[in-house]
Amino acid sequence: MKWILQVSEVSLAVEGPEKWVRSLAEAWGRWEGLLPDWVVRFEPDESLPEPRLPLFQAQPRFENGLCYLEAPGFEGRILPSQREARLRANPSASLGDLTYFLRTAFALCAFEQGALLFHAAGVVHRNSAWAFFGPSGSGKTTLARLSQGKEVLSDDLILLSKGRVGWEAWATPFSLCRGKRMAAPLKALIRLVKAPEDKVMPLPPAIALGELVASSPVVNADPSRLPGLFARWEEIMTEVPVCALRFRKADSFWEVIDAEFG
Repeated sequence: MKWILQVSEVSLAVEGPEKWVRSLAEAWGRWEGLLPDWVVRFEPDESLPEPRLPLFQAQPRFENGLCYLEAPGFEGRILPSQREARLRANPSASLGDLTYFLRTAFALCAFEQGALLFHAAGVVHRNSAWAFFGPSGSGKTTLARLSQGKEVLSDDLILLSKGRVGWEAWATPFSLCRGKRMAAPLKALIRLVKAPEDKVMPLPPAIALGELVASSPVVNADPSRLPGLFARWEEIMTEVPVCALRFRKADSFWEVIDAEFG
């Protein structure tokens, strides 16, 4: 079976057994595309051992620009130069295992096409997207939950893509998406800091750049792509403001943001 995943201009054809591909197609129907740039193939292989741990616990390994994602029960190869990825997996592999491999391939595909998968919550407020980032535990999911009445592009992973009039944030199928909106112009990049009060704080450019690179999954694990990744973020930072937000567990932080950005 074949199904096409598309977010903005980033698209991948997913090929494999119907029981695997159909599950993705049904869960991610709103991201169905038409013309793929890359191909991702899932191949069941009974000769591989049954998985002992979920594939998401494996880290991508890079050699000469190629990406390997391997663990007992899995042998994954991503070849950006050929615009293809292939995962051999024991037939007992879960949907979560397949999703993790597809997400890894998607991150590299997006980067090669001038976009960027970003570990951030994206919330639409006043018709713009606000991207809240930080390491796990910094409050991305909490902030998305507190933003009642607002559309959430994602509570964990958004796609940043260059549009006709600037950078845009796009909803992805890799985490919670609440609402009908699929994209919005990117207004600001905001580093989350849990605190007893709500306050917008400046974030020095050098620190901001390091934090943003750290929040760029998969691509930041490849030394050969790091110079390009730094350059991509430097480009974004010339067009989109970056700051920090100290916030508490209440939706009052939106008032502080409005006061700061107008």
